Amino acid sequence: MNEDTKANLLNGDTWIRLLYMILFALLLGLARLVILSVALLQFVLVLVTGKPNQQLLELGQGTAKWAFQAFLFITYNSDVKPFPFADWPETELMAQEAEKDIAPQPMTTEVASSDDVPSFVTPQHHTGNESGDQDGDKV
Repeated sequence: MNEDTKANLLNGDTWIRLLYMILFALLLGLARLVILSVALLQFVLVLVTGKPNQQLLELGQGTAKWAFQAFLFITYNSDVKPFPFADWPETELMAQEAEKDIAPQPMTTEVASSDDVPSFVTPQHHTGNESGDQDGDKV
């Protein structure tokens, strides 16, 4: 075994990082449950009230940002340990814009014109034996 490999295997910092990586991997499982719970609760609240809950928006965004930071750490893309070894991630929510995005839109009975529908979904009406007509291509 060469000296570099031996030094790497005996490096205490690498083994301590492994312990942190295991800790964050376990916490990521908990974060997944929190995010799923927030999503389901938020859905129910939007059904009942018509708008999202601001505190749940912040909790969901903060948890998602924390999970991203944890993934960066455990994949060696960052040496910065996430919360609780650093500050909780800041959220950047604007309540009015969040409500605007989720507010139900009134239904319209407007019929789309043929210009609004892509040509590959509109029925093609062929008269006679035009080129490209599949029924009339007999040789």
